[in-house]
Amino acid sequence: MALASGGASAWVLTLNPGPKQLFLMVGVGTAGANTTTINTVSVAVPAANVGNGTALPMTSDSTQANSAWTDAYPVCNPPGQIYVGGSYRQPDSTTGAASATLQVNTPASLTSGADSIPFSQIRWTSTANGNATADIPGGSFNGGTVFLANFARNTFVENCFSYSYANTVVAPAGTFTGRAVFTLAVP
Repeated sequence: MALASGGASAWVLTLNPGPKQLFLMVGVGTAGANTTTINTVSVAVPAANVGNGTALPMTSDSTQANSAWTDAYPVCNPPGQIYVGGSYRQPDSTTGAASATLQVNTPASLTSGADSIPFSQIRWTSTANGNATADIPGGSFNGGTVFLANFARNTFVENCFSYSYANTVVAPAGTFTGRAVFTLAVP
């Protein structure tokens, strides 16, 4: 990747036109490589606090602190943040769609055996070191597909997600699991 101008002090960077490329990295990864690692985000709710409505921060097993951009700038602070970044490149300013769409899909619920918790109990804020304004907005899962952002042609975008559990559901003891699948696609 190459900068069209300026340094890497922004979180939406302009790429020089080049070979067609669509790149997405969530959590641990390497730019330009396929990674099979699936990071986990978790929280332990103390029994006395179950369902009391006090949101609890979640932590992850991700160690990805640095940007996937070539300068490796430290954008995230694991384990409290998960890296989310990617790019959409075309050979010129008129080829292909004007933007790629980033979205995330989840099942309706996190499950533990026959028990469940709505996936909507998990929310995130979005930022990056030195960038208080999210380029990929915060939000919450909805048990379906959530639109996150459009990545304009020939740009690289990155932020860090900090997850929290809303804790408004009284659920039985258990390890509740579910998978959020992020997709960057060109229409």
